[in-house]
Amino acid sequence: MVKPPESEKAARYIAQLDEARCSGKWEAVPELCRKVEKHAPHRRCLALTARSEAQISAYSGQRPSTAASTVTNGLSKIIPSLLSAIQEETEYVEDAFQATVCLGWLHYVLEEPGLAVARLPKDFASTISKLASQSGSLGGWTRVCIVKGVFLKGTSQDKSGANEEAIDTYMSIMPWLSSLSALGAEPFLFKSWTERLLVRLCQLVDLCAETGNSVEAPEALLAYRLWAKFWDLTNGGSGANNMGPPRRSAWKAYYCTLSAILLHDLPYVSDATLLRTDAVHASGRANVKFQQRAELKRVETIYEGLLLKETHFPKASDSNRDIENWADAVIANWRVLCGPAWTDEDLGEGGKEAVGRGVLDILYRAAAKTFHSTLILRHLFTVHASLAEFDLAFRAYDSYVEIVTRGKDRAEKSGEEDVGIDDDDLIVRISAEAIRVLCRFGTYKEAEKALEIGHHIEKWLEQTQHIKSTASEVGSIQSYEAIIPPPALAAAYSAIGISQAQWAHFTYNATARTAVQAKAAQYLRRSLEPRFYEPNNVESLYALGLLLAEMRDLPGAIKVVKRALSSQTHSSSASVDNLPSGLQTQFGRERKLIPLWHLLALLLTARSEFTAAEKACEAAFQQFGDLTVLFGAAEEDATYRSEHLNEVNEKRTGGAGKSSGVVDQMGFLEKTEILQLKMTQLALVDVIEGPDAAVEGCDELLSLYTRLFGRDEPVEKKATDSSGKLAVRPKSAVGTIRGSIFRSRGTVKAPTKDTVARNASVASSQPSTVATQTTGAPTIQVTDETGADHARNGQHHHLFHHTHESDRPGVTRTPSKLQKRSANSLRRRAEQGHNIPVEVTDFADRPANGVSVNTSPVRSRSNRRPSVSTSARNSLEADGPHRHANGVQHSRGPSSTTQLSHLTRSLRIAPPPPIQFYIPSDPRFPAIQIRRHRLSLLVDIWLFITNLYTRADMFDDARGALAEALKLVETFEAEVAQECPSSKAFAYRGWGGGKSVEELWADVFCARGEVLSAQSLKHEAKADLERALLHYPDHPQAIVALSNILLDIYAQVIPLELDHETGLQTPQSPPRLPAVSEAKKGTKQGHPASHTPSAENQISPPDLNRIAARDRAFGLLSTLTKLGTGWDYSEAWYALARAYEESGQIEKAKEVLWWCVELEDTHPLRSWRHVALGGFVL
Repeated sequence: MVKPPESEKAARYIAQLDEARCSGKWEAVPELCRKVEKHAPHRRCLALTARSEAQISAYSGQRPSTAASTVTNGLSKIIPSLLSAIQEETEYVEDAFQATVCLGWLHYVLEEPGLAVARLPKDFASTISKLASQSGSLGGWTRVCIVKGVFLKGTSQDKSGANEEAIDTYMSIMPWLSSLSALGAEPFLFKSWTERLLVRLCQLVDLCAETGNSVEAPEALLAYRLWAKFWDLTNGGSGANNMGPPRRSAWKAYYCTLSAILLHDLPYVSDATLLRTDAVHASGRANVKFQQRAELKRVETIYEGLLLKETHFPKASDSNRDIENWADAVIANWRVLCGPAWTDEDLGEGGKEAVGRGVLDILYRAAAKTFHSTLILRHLFTVHASLAEFDLAFRAYDSYVEIVTRGKDRAEKSGEEDVGIDDDDLIVRISAEAIRVLCRFGTYKEAEKALEIGHHIEKWLEQTQHIKSTASEVGSIQSYEAIIPPPALAAAYSAIGISQAQWAHFTYNATARTAVQAKAAQYLRRSLEPRFYEPNNVESLYALGLLLAEMRDLPGAIKVVKRALSSQTHSSSASVDNLPSGLQTQFGRERKLIPLWHLLALLLTARSEFTAAEKACEAAFQQFGDLTVLFGAAEEDATYRSEHLNEVNEKRTGGAGKSSGVVDQMGFLEKTEILQLKMTQLALVDVIEGPDAAVEGCDELLSLYTRLFGRDEPVEKKATDSSGKLAVRPKSAVGTIRGSIFRSRGTVKAPTKDTVARNASVASSQPSTVATQTTGAPTIQVTDETGADHARNGQHHHLFHHTHESDRPGVTRTPSKLQKRSANSLRRRAEQGHNIPVEVTDFADRPANGVSVNTSPVRSRSNRRPSVSTSARNSLEADGPHRHANGVQHSRGPSSTTQLSHLTRSLRIAPPPPIQFYIPSDPRFPAIQIRRHRLSLLVDIWLFITNLYTRADMFDDARGALAEALKLVETFEAEVAQECPSSKAFAYRGWGGGKSVEELWADVFCARGEVLSAQSLKHEAKADLERALLHYPDHPQAIVALSNILLDIYAQVIPLELDHETGLQTPQSPPRLPAVSEAKKGTKQGHPASHTPSAENQISPPDLNRIAARDRAFGLLSTLTKLGTGWDYSEAWYALARAYEESGQIEKAKEVLWWCVELEDTHPLRSWRHVALGGFVL
């Protein structure tokens, strides 16, 4: 039916009426309706609807208290006329539709939701299609009525309790709204009703997620993204003044949903059209995780802006829970984004460090809207520590402690708990984490602070018991163990034990060390009691086992370690209820057990069970099943690996392909533990088969380091010229290290003789942390008559040549002798040794995570694990099933149709505690500190290699290895001088276990001195050892080696001086030394007798020099044995016993020798500190 054309005036007034209704100018509507009725009497339904809408709008704008019943009755009278108008209108469908929506609006404001639902269309999607087909382009007010009708119907259903139907109603209009290209150009009321609709939909989706009703993640994201699109097109909403809090709630719901998808690893469906252009990966590839992070960041920024704008600073007695809930949600997301499931490439520019910096900014802005919030301070501590800003982290923690302590003191006096501070569970947990950080990455000062925090925890536990008892009924005393959750108490006891054990390492009070260790063991055992639900906590068992080992309780330590290794296994990637999937670490248990296997191996070496110790070392790698899981498959350029790993990778991938292994997910300390384990294996080869066999594994040790850490070529190029030689360091105010220490500031001199001497011929040494511990009982170095320069100069081990050439393409290595060597010598020696305990063998052969690991053919001929690389190939050749490179298959999480359910509550609840086998990422140390960590480790490796060559009498190769260490230290010294040219910088070791430049120089000079001593060049060795102590006065190995030389001088084993012309001893008459009885007169205080030249005491100057050498040795050794680095150092005690003997104190010497025997009975092959790389913290 063709509509009659409207007159010019009628069309104009109808357009003005439509514009007035769209703009909300209801005061002009009655007059326009009169004109429309006059010039277009056939549009009666349109005029009636417009007048009715004006009345409803006027009624809605009144306050509820002023709305008279007569007005309500007047609105009710409109209903019949509207119904009749709708029935009579058959020509103009838009007019009838507008009247229908007006009728639904009328029932809505009259609080009749059921009638409103009944009057409004059942299916708005089909209604929109019908209107569009009959009218062509929809009018402005018709579009407003569509949005308003959907909102009214959905809200009425919501009020009736039909939430699912309401969501369906809201969602039915989403495709039509998405199709509108000029959403921002729509009239005011269209944007206002659209905003109310979208906001209510977002709120309802969030509400349904909390109540557990069915809401699919894609549908939720569709609603939220349309709200975000509307927000962008309207420049922040419709402009309605009363929509502030609802807008924020919509963004909050959006953020909660994105957080739930992130935390629980739900499938994320990206929509690039709704994201900004910066959500495109730098490579041009659409990275889904990159887009997910971009969308989360955008919502996070908008919601934070609204929250801070609408939140005011609270009173002292109040707290802003919205701000604190927001901070909790941000931290929960940060843990996942900076966890193992996400990489720096997934996060865009800046990677995880940029995410952490952004979180810090959010926390500081949140702190400006809170008053003494312990929650904000707790999170500041956590994030600062993750960025290696430990000073700022512990400033936040100190503020936290101050607030908590004051709150506890007030509560103890008043008997009322302070609700403004964290509960006891959180206080204990964050304090335990602070102790772990201090003990894992710190040294003496940090151990002292950890001890102080442990005392705070003990005090808080006592205060909690007193406060709860006061608040309860009179006469009832409630233990704090019944108040605080058992897992939190277990963490507290474990942390206190760790702090005590760490302090025992560093304390100067030797008499109190035993008591401190006993207290540490007591707390660690208490944390493992079954009543605290964590009897097999690996971290506590590790700390207790290591502590018992240092206390020389070998049976107890072995029992504890075996308990940890044999505890019930958990799937490495299994989910834990309510735990974010992004906080799960693949092979977390296996990775945490590596130090325990290493500790078990050293415990077995202390019992001289060397073959069993080798099995324990091998088991540490066999627990991963296929070693390609640990080290990855083949790479295109794998020349940095040993030949064994290259062969394994070629067989696995056919020479193509590239994949990473578990080691690529490890932090620095974990990788260092693998290298230390490899070094222990080589030390075992040295003991069982001799140093000649051990040196064959040196190239594999270096290859393993390169596989774990890569090459530092860019850093090295900055310190070397194009010819590969060490570049000349730039002149500065410090000049050389020695110059910076012993010259006045501001002076610059030419290189001194000392600097030139550093570049002279170099010899070798043992690792810096072990003196002669790879030998048996400590013995005094005795030089033969012909001198010790009988190295097999014709038997150089050509390690350094292929090390330098391995960087060149096309250069290949010959097969390792370590792999080819027969195991007959090992078998012969093993038959003469102790029997292998059955339980250790069971550990070594036990399948890992239910995966069968077949023993390799080599195992049938040899009980020794040749190398990590060899085992990798053997595991590939085994017939047992292989594990996938990413470990056991773990579930992706809920499918795309999974309900969000309760997963979007991250803004309302605190994150759950971490899993036992979750391994957090290492702190993001500065580049210079990372360089310090790696170079300190590499220098230790070269010095370890030097020691092996020295023991094998390969002195030329030892000098080559030591030269490599020397070049590394020189390069690093130049880097530190460029970073901070001050003597303090050279003595600074920083956090995380690295060494200072001065310590590294001391290690190198000590190594050179020990190699020279091995060649019977004692006086040359003495000069280098003296220089080592100039750099680092408390260097244990240098002190012991120098003291032995000094005592040799006193006992005339070597001459006092050398004839510099002939190199021979200057003849001299036998000296007249004081009698033992005379010496005893001056030793009442336990010190050697003092001999001062006088008329009564005529001692020649050479004799005085020899006595001074003895007294100096005694002073050095006496101090060392009181330090944390020397109290259990048997070599130092043995040298001290000799000093006592030389000074005539026989009883003292006997006492010290008995202590040496006790130490040697429980002495491992290498120091316990090679396991405790992070202190007592895994």
